[in-house]
Order: sequence, then structure tokens, then C-alpha cells
Amino acid sequence: MMKETKEHIVKTAFLLFMKKSYKAVTLKEIIRETGLSNGAFYHYFESKEQLFKEVINSHLFHMVRHVYESPSSDSLWNFIQNTLNGMMDIYNGMHDYLSEGGVNFLMFMFEAIRQFPEMQEEINKLHKLEFASWIEIIEVAKLKGEIRSELPTEDIARMFIYLPDGAYMDYCIHGNIVKYKFGTRKLWEGLYNMLKI
Repeated sequence: MMKETKEHIVKTAFLLFMKKSYKAVTLKEIIRETGLSNGAFYHYFESKEQLFKEVINSHLFHMVRHVYESPSSDSLWNFIQNTLNGMMDIYNGMHDYLSEGGVNFLMFMFEAIRQFPEMQEEINKLHKLEFASWIEIIEVAKLKGEIRSELPTEDIARMFIYLPDGAYMDYCIHGNIVKYKFGTRKLWEGLYNMLKI
């Protein structure tokens, strides 16, 4: 019950932050939207700042960590599929948020950094984890002969990392989440097939 209540508060706050912004959303508004009493709310969070940091941690950091800390590393193909499945879990779990608009989510991420510059350090750690994960599996794929590309491993890693970013920008412009979800799969699998030649 306590965990569900805390998750309800975090989800409600995230939706409000997505619709408006950190500064525009008041603590009073968040409490009203949760349907909780002031006392019940303050049992979980002492301030809007603490709540915002929890939203960032649960909806940005935790999910990205989960994707890159657990995928299989026995082959590049399996790594791609497991990573895509992890990303699909995020998209499906965030359907309500993303339906508010990809631009809003992008703005939310930048606002998190602007409001709390210390978040940049955590984002840098996540980028290092992501990059290291791709480097490791690409090296394994080269050693096993799974891929035959002469491109430097770092360049291949960056291609895999940057392709979803471009697909996300397309989603922000055109608002088609289905195209984004399956577009990343198509791009990654296409790149993989090119690397095998």
C-alpha cells in the first residue's frame, strides 16, 4: 500500500510536470491531483524539489540503468534484441506520459538539468554505462566474427546510440510513437545487417 501510494504520487507529479513545467506546477496542485490529504502526502515527500528528483530518478535514471545493466552479452544480435525489449518496456510503461508529447518529455529532461545541475553528473554516468555496454558487445561480436566491419568499435557504438535519438526527434516533430518504437528496431537491425557484410 505504501509503495503504491508513493508510485501514485510520482506518476501524478510526472504528468503535471510534463503538461507544464517544474516551476509552473505548485505543490498544492500536486497534492490536490493525488487526492491525498496534506499529511498523507508529506509522509512521502517533504518538498516539491524532493518529489521532482524522485520523478527524475524513477523515470529517467532507473529505467535507463535497467536497460543497460541487464542485457545479454553473448552476441550483438541478442544484445540488440534485449535492449530493444527493455526500451519497449519503458515506452509501454510510459504510454500515458509520452502521449502528452515527445517534445514535453524532451523539455522535462532539459529542465531537470537546468533546475538541478548536479543531475548532469548522473546523466554522464548513464552515458558512460551505455557507451561501455555497446563497446563491450561490439568487441565480442568482432572477435567471434559475428560482424566484419573495419569501422572503429567506438564509431559503431556511437551509431547504435545516436540512431534512436534521431528517431526520437522525428517522433517529436510528427508525434507518431508507433513509428518511433518500431523505427528504432528497424534502424538497429538494418545497421547490424550492414555490419555483417
